[in-house]
Amino acid sequence: MKKSILNLGKTLNKAEQKSISGGFGVNFIGSICYTSQSRCNSAMASAISYGADPAQTRCESCTTEWGAPGFMVRIYATL
Repeated sequence: MKKSILNLGKTLNKAEQKSISGGFGVNFIGSICYTSQSRCNSAMASAISYGADPAQTRCESCTTEWGAPGFMVRIYATL
């Protein structure tokens, strides 16, 4: 059963991936809200060092789970 489930798809090439994502060259990966700007900056720098798009990845204002103001790192990667 496991083998039949694992064989249910195919690996997409870059052109196929772009057609699914609407043809945009940048895809949003994820975000998290931190309580301090310095933590957001550190997470952003780390994401960029691992290949995130430095022109798109950024820190923005957000609200934490408990309602306090914070800073959210929005990580983007190019296809």
